Amino acid sequence: MLVFFAMALVASNARAFADPLNNAFRQRIGNYDVQMTTEPKNPTVGSPSSILIRIAGVNGDDLVDVPITLRLVKDGIEVSRITQVVPYGHYVHEYTFTQSGRYVVYLDVNDLSYTGQTLTFTFFVNVAGAFDYLYIAALSAGVATAAIAGAMIFIKRKKQAHGIKS
Repeated sequence: MLVFFAMALVASNARAFADPLNNAFRQRIGNYDVQMTTEPKNPTVGSPSSILIRIAGVNGDDLVDVPITLRLVKDGIEVSRITQVVPYGHYVHEYTFTQSGRYVVYLDVNDLSYTGQTLTFTFFVNVAGAFDYLYIAALSAGVATAAIAGAMIFIKRKKQAHGIKS
């Protein structure tokens, strides 16, 4: 076990360069700059999703072989936990959400290189229910219909005021 931590300590000083994550949330604690995003951007219940993590130094270079624990929590209850050594600064956690609502992603980074402490990064993921987008589409269609009807009434009254027949 001691050998594993010694290897992780040496390896975590290694550097790799890769692209930052697009449309990601970012937090900086100490010497770490962590990004998190999901794919798809708006996860829905019952569909597989990916939680993408990038761990970099404050100067932008990806850190290699960083030990982490990723915890996924909903309503104060842990629904997923994975402990992993992140190679080359990037990690993808596959997960299928079973309930809609707000989830919290806690990323515990074991800071073996600098402080010897565990740093916790906190991110939020909003998961839509299967019919949530249907409600939004129906509401948008209703608003659009009302706007068109209102415009038609306005135009008709304008024409009548100017004595134009339609």
